[in-house]
Order: sequence, then structure tokens, then C-alpha cells
Amino acid sequence: MIVVATIAIGVNLLIGFWLHVGAKHDINVRSAYLHMMGDAVSAFGVVLAGIVVVVSGWHYADPIVSFLIAGLILWSSWGVLKESVSVLLEGTPDGMDMNAVEKCIASVPGVLGVHDLHVWTVGPGAIACSCHILVAEQSIREGQQILRGVVAELQHHYAINHTTVQVEVEGHESNEMYCCIEPTAGTAHVGHHH
Repeated sequence: MIVVATIAIGVNLLIGFWLHVGAKHDINVRSAYLHMMGDAVSAFGVVLAGIVVVVSGWHYADPIVSFLIAGLILWSSWGVLKESVSVLLEGTPDGMDMNAVEKCIASVPGVLGVHDLHVWTVGPGAIACSCHILVAEQSIREGQQILRGVVAELQHHYAINHTTVQVEVEGHESNEMYCCIEPTAGTAHVGHHH
């Protein structure tokens, strides 16, 4: 038992170190990493219990170590369980400061205001955002530059990689329709459609 458990420690530690880098960014890899580390600790406990039984003949060492290992595994798995539940419920990622996200969007040149901001987790490493931004009346090209700026800032600062932005033009109600019209000069601009 002691020999097999010692081999198990080596194998689990080897696999655990191999998974360690990916565990920081992926909940699935992190679960596998914690499983390997839990198995290594369990095997170490088996070795200790085996030595105690061999040396002293005290057979209670085995169940005591088993309960300690079970407690350790439950404690170490809590973070992954909590993150998994957050993903399933599409919760806001831990540590996400919504006021800071709003300020980040508002800091993009051309954005006059932000509202209806939502950020949620859609899967491991996948964070989504939807918001409404208020802009001045301008060309479609300028509007596209503002949209790209908002998406880039959220990706850069908060790793938000699925962003949907609704643009509202200052001075118009948000439920009004807009269309692109071609004036006689040939330059496209945004006009109010009745």
C-alpha cells in the first residue's frame, strides 16, 4: 500500500505541474489540476497512515487520515464550485467593478453617456457585456469608430470578449427610427426617419 501510494504521489504531482499553467485561465483545467493535487495529498495521507499502522499497529490512523483528506478536498474545491455556479447562473464575474467598467466606456472619445450596462459570464473565459451608449449626431463611419473603441477598451481592461452596444443619438428618443440617407452632395449622414 505504501509503495503504490508513493508512486501515485509522483504521477499526480507530475500531471498537476503539467496542468498548472492552464489552470489559471480555464475552469475545466483548474478542476483537473485540483483533482490531481487532491489525489497527491490523498496518496501522501495513505503513506503516512500506512507508516503509522506498520510502526504502531494503530489502525485508527487510516480512517482519521481519510476524514482529513475529505475535508481538505472539499475546502480546495469550494472556489471551483462557486465559479461553476456563477457561470451556470450567468453571474457577474468576481471582482468586476461595474462603476469602473462604466467609466471605461464613458472615457472612449465620442461617448457622451452610458446606461443599461450588464456584464455576465457565459462560459469559462467568456465574459459578455451589453450596454447603451449616447453619442452626438454624426456620420456612420464615426459611429463605427466609437463602437470599435468601446469593444477594444472592454477587451483590453476587463477581458470582456462578447460586447453588444446599442447606440443612441443625442437629442432623439431611444425608440425613434434612424436611416441612412444620401444628400445631393453625395456624403452619407444619419437623418431622422418619420
